[in-house]
Amino acid sequence: MNPESQRALLTLALFAAFADGHKADSEREAIRNLADSLADDQGGHPLASLYQDVLLKRVTVQGAVAALREPEHRQLAYEMAVCVCDADGSQSAAEQQFLADLRGQLGLEQNAGLRDFEVQADAVAAQT
Repeated sequence: MNPESQRALLTLALFAAFADGHKADSEREAIRNLADSLADDQGGHPLASLYQDVLLKRVTVQGAVAALREPEHRQLAYEMAVCVCDADGSQSAAEQQFLADLRGQLGLEQNAGLRDFEVQADAVAAQT
């Protein structure tokens, strides 16, 4: 995954975290873990600047989606957004709406495998 795709994935994860208007520590931790997992030998991603870009509306969901050209990257971005929304134990109505909109923008509405993933992710979130 190239740096542009990694940045887009993290941007979408941040939008997911802010979807419900609450700032949960568990969602922040999920994003930090995601950034760490994407980091290469040259260091981590500049999370502080990404936070600023999202909060100051210098980036959009549509722009991040457009940067994800590979179907696998789009699916990964959606799954990571689900994980971030589930990090605090459940999905709010606002988070559910964000994820539904994101799924459509990513062109994943016909992906039957995502429904299985969502059910599994919800079950894991309910146990935390």
